[in-house]
Amino acid sequence: MIKMARPLKFRKKDYLWIRGKYPAFYNLLKNTSHPVGDEIYVELADQGAYDIIFDGTAYVLMDEVTDDGELTKDGLRFEEAWDYADREGEMIGTKQELI
Repeated sequence: MIKMARPLKFRKKDYLWIRGKYPAFYNLLKNTSHPVGDEIYVELADQGAYDIIFDGTAYVLMDEVTDDGELTKDGLRFEEAWDYADREGEMIGTKQELI
């Protein structure tokens, strides 16, 4: 089996903004995060770890929807930060090699 886990890669400014604005979501990130250059990498052990964080994004975004169904300014910023962090889009988890 080949391990295909990859980190989420947040810009430092986004990570710090999330820490202050969305502490519950930040708590999902902080235990496996570390700085790499101008980014904060959040290590993911497996697909389950990714799914927990991904579900957390839904809770944040649901709280940032206006009565008209549009994202607030903070919601748009959060969505952009998430899109950047999850930009590699590779599968997470394991994959069996073909024999």
